[in-house]
Amino acid sequence: MTHVRRFALLLAAGAVVALSGCSTPTADSTAPTTSAPAAASDGVRVAGAVDHPLELTDAALRGYAPHTESVEFDSSKGPQAHTYVGALLSDVVDSADPREAESKNPLLRLVVRAAASDGYVAVVSFGEFSPDFAATPVLVAYEEDGQPLDQPRLVVPGDRKGGRYVSDLTDLTVVDAGA
Repeated sequence: MTHVRRFALLLAAGAVVALSGCSTPTADSTAPTTSAPAAASDGVRVAGAVDHPLELTDAALRGYAPHTESVEFDSSKGPQAHTYVGALLSDVVDSADPREAESKNPLLRLVVRAAASDGYVAVVSFGEFSPDFAATPVLVAYEEDGQPLDQPRLVVPGDRKGGRYVSDLTDLTVVDAGA
């Protein structure tokens, strides 16, 4: 198990303890806190080619180290500029322990299928967000412009168009494209 996976599992365990009413220090005690109330979220399921499927509530997502990304993109509503706060997709997926095939660069065979409550789907490859490759800080965001989101949103910094910004995110499915 890699150092990143062990750290992500430790964070997930801390989130479970926090949800049970016990107190535990967070991984990043210097992270800024927000006074805005947490949004009501049905959560996000992480499943597919993983050894430990997850059901992540809003509180569990907030248990990961928070990352902030300011982005600009075009949408059907015109140019957009927002600042998002959320968990890195790489941390979320690593905590589910993706299955690695016996092959050269096994993680490069994997993609994450992000699905919304309305059936909208977009994909992101591991090579895009893996710290070992492009390291794009793709987020599972729970905050937009300082306000909590009702449901998490996939945020893909660097995309010129917002097509992969999946609103009302419900499912992240790891798929082995080489299988």
